[in-house]
Amino acid sequence: MKARSACLLFFLVFTFFLSAQSKIPMSPEDLYSILKVSDAQISPDGKQIVYVVSNPDLTENKYNSDIWIVSASSNAQRQLTRGGGSDYHPRWYSDSRTIAFLSDRPGNTEIFKIDISGGEAEQVTFLDSYISTFKLSQDDNKIILQIREVPDNSDIFENNTEEELPYCSARTIDHLLFRQWDSWLGDERNMLFLFDPHNNNLLNITNGEHDSPPVSLSTGRDFDISRDNSLAAYVQNTDPVTAISTNHDIFLSPVDGSAERRLTNNKAWDAAPLFSPGGKYLAYLSMAKPGYESDRAVLTVMELNSLKTIRISEQYDRSVDQFVWLPDESGLIFTAEDGGRGVIMKCSVEGKITELSREGFNSSISIDDAGKKLVFTRSYNHQPPEVFLLDLSTRNESRITNHNKDFIANFDLPKLEEFKFRGGNNDEVHGFIQYPPGFDKNKKYPAVLSIHGGPQNMWADKFMFTWFTFPLVSSPGYVGIFINPRGSTGYSSKFREEVSRDYGGLVHEDLIKGLDYVLANYNFIDSAKLAAIGGSFGGYSVNWIIGKTDRFKCTVSHAGIYNLTSFYGATEELWFPEWDMGKSPWEEPGLYDIRSPHKYADNFKTPTLVTHGELDYRVPFAESLQLFTALQRQGIDSRLVVFPDEGHVISGLQNNVRWWREIHAWLERYLK
Repeated sequence: MKARSACLLFFLVFTFFLSAQSKIPMSPEDLYSILKVSDAQISPDGKQIVYVVSNPDLTENKYNSDIWIVSASSNAQRQLTRGGGSDYHPRWYSDSRTIAFLSDRPGNTEIFKIDISGGEAEQVTFLDSYISTFKLSQDDNKIILQIREVPDNSDIFENNTEEELPYCSARTIDHLLFRQWDSWLGDERNMLFLFDPHNNNLLNITNGEHDSPPVSLSTGRDFDISRDNSLAAYVQNTDPVTAISTNHDIFLSPVDGSAERRLTNNKAWDAAPLFSPGGKYLAYLSMAKPGYESDRAVLTVMELNSLKTIRISEQYDRSVDQFVWLPDESGLIFTAEDGGRGVIMKCSVEGKITELSREGFNSSISIDDAGKKLVFTRSYNHQPPEVFLLDLSTRNESRITNHNKDFIANFDLPKLEEFKFRGGNNDEVHGFIQYPPGFDKNKKYPAVLSIHGGPQNMWADKFMFTWFTFPLVSSPGYVGIFINPRGSTGYSSKFREEVSRDYGGLVHEDLIKGLDYVLANYNFIDSAKLAAIGGSFGGYSVNWIIGKTDRFKCTVSHAGIYNLTSFYGATEELWFPEWDMGKSPWEEPGLYDIRSPHKYADNFKTPTLVTHGELDYRVPFAESLQLFTALQRQGIDSRLVVFPDEGHVISGLQNNVRWWREIHAWLERYLK
């Protein structure tokens, strides 16, 4: 009997060894074998969960999204919609039997509904407009829609000679902010409408004088309808030049929009209003510093009768992201970035905060009407998002879906390892290291320092489908180094704020000291084969690095700021440079000059791959053209890769594959 057990144990261990050895490194194409799981929503009765599964088709260069449903108790799951287009944004009706969702199956985006028992989906709206998002009233009799179009009362037209000169494509703009990210905003406005599904009546709640909600600094949750269906809360920025203003305020009106009033008078950012279940409170996010888009977002509660407000997460020195009310109105549950994680926290209306979960990166939280179950999506660097459930009484967590088990089984996806070191000012700085597939501690490996954008952003233990997907950094056989330097979110406010007016200062010191720490403490890295890659502010950091050192064999700069003065004049959201640099270039020319990478171009020696999307309005394409010209004119090995149909992020499926192929080829050229 013992011999049989020993043989069985040997067989299992040997099988596991073979299975581990058979896993292969991930390639750029493999990114599009992953199913994207998102937007989990638990039914009011807590029995079922609906969520979105986006299935990539690399050949067709698109995602197709469908809605799935899974039992909260048995984990039995099935596909609910098969419309042929993209179905997404599922929201429950109060009966826990029906869901409403958005779909582009008619050719434009409309609202549909479907019974969870199956059958054909029924179209609810016939508006021939693009519906961005919606909210159902508690009794299911009203829907608030967000639509973007030219207001009916507008007498301004971008092309006012369209009939006379039909081949003239000129646009006329007389205000700032007229474009954002990769979209031309023009004279259209975000507006909210109240839709009655019983008689198809559509009522404009906001008149279109201002974007409602604003296009910039949007949370995607910037309006709500009260539980008794009488009131609408929404966000507007009424300042005359929104390109330099973060002054978002929350407004309240009857659902017919007849008597709008401003609820908040804070000169900084207020957003994401959410009525409490009993209607006593309105919760929202609030910042304290006007003009600072990366200020700490504090969870705030307003008592609607007295208009008294309490900043209930004031003692928690992190920005609150998404939040949901507890059904008894005693507090809220929220998510936040904290130390490279996406944590789940609970906060009472008096401000007492407790941690519910710190595993992985959590988002998209939803709670049942009894307040017993919390549903969310969770990912890790080595595991794409899946749906999880947290029992709020026992604190037990369980994974509900496993759509990507085959992907995880087939590919060698190393986990992240954390480290901490002393950076600039001898402050503690946090980072991650990722070993290459098939890691052998007795070998020496090249290393790639990956620098995040923002600068107010954060590398986290989560799966990224765009930007520098961690497994694709290390999959060719490199050690990936991911440091969260000065300016990173998920740490103290002081740490985040110290990047402002100090570009290339402490943030650069943190990065270089972090790299030196890794080289001193991980002896399997070949210090003679180092590369640095980054996008956006990470691209700025790369551009700064090549003007300060030649220790890297090569670099990759994607959509990076090169000339701070020209960047200011061409970017769209001007509060960003005006806060981070202090003022405009003509008011603070010295600071713009001393912190601009282009001033150090005569020091460039490092071979550099430069990539950019031509539709990028955040960091305009000319920044990379200037960098490439400087490299070429000095005879430095360089390559420019341009994507005419992309913006700040290379998001097209085939474009992203090409982008990664270019990066891998460049790194291989110099590191191997």
